[in-house]
Amino acid sequence: MSRLDKLNTFEKIPINLPGKEIFSRLKYNMHKTALDDDVLKRVISKMQEAFSFCEPKGAWIRVKIADRTDNSVIFENGISIKSESVKELLKKSDSALFLFATTGSRIIELIDDSFKKGDSSGSVIYDAVASETAEAAIEWLTGYIRRELTRNAQSLTKMRFSPGYGDFLLENQKYFFDLLNMKDFGVSLNEKYIFSPEKTVTALIGIIGNE
Repeated sequence: MSRLDKLNTFEKIPINLPGKEIFSRLKYNMHKTALDDDVLKRVISKMQEAFSFCEPKGAWIRVKIADRTDNSVIFENGISIKSESVKELLKKSDSALFLFATTGSRIIELIDDSFKKGDSSGSVIYDAVASETAEAAIEWLTGYIRRELTRNAQSLTKMRFSPGYGDFLLENQKYFFDLLNMKDFGVSLNEKYIFSPEKTVTALIGIIGNE
């Protein structure tokens, strides 16, 4: 069994503050938006503070595809995903990766506390940092896996899909939650298939090429 076929975990994903992406989420364009130096310093300080509260971690596992129907992909572990988009994504794949990343709960507590104290601008900055940090974490995992696969002349599909995107229904979050033992990372899933902490990202991505 390959290492990728086992649950792979990262208790600490080594990423840097994704400043450019955070400013973009905040609708700040360095070529068009002029900020007072004091305001800019405050924003950067808030960003750094929020990032210090983020605890990016995650996991992934590779699962082989057992069968396909007209609109579903069935995996060897019994998971069946009904989605034309996923079927199209995995049309050239014999297996796929289930992965997730989370920023942890401390940053969510900071966001909530800031909002309760009436610091709405601060909570918006904190929220942007958390969102982009979660995205950066799953990007880091994807890049790490891609390098691992290159050794075996394999690659990843150019796109990845997350539950809630198009016809890849949010209810599929339950598969990620169970398969990746997300509760061991302090993540919970409610009856509406929403994760807590909310800055938790899941993704499905295909593997191209045979090992």
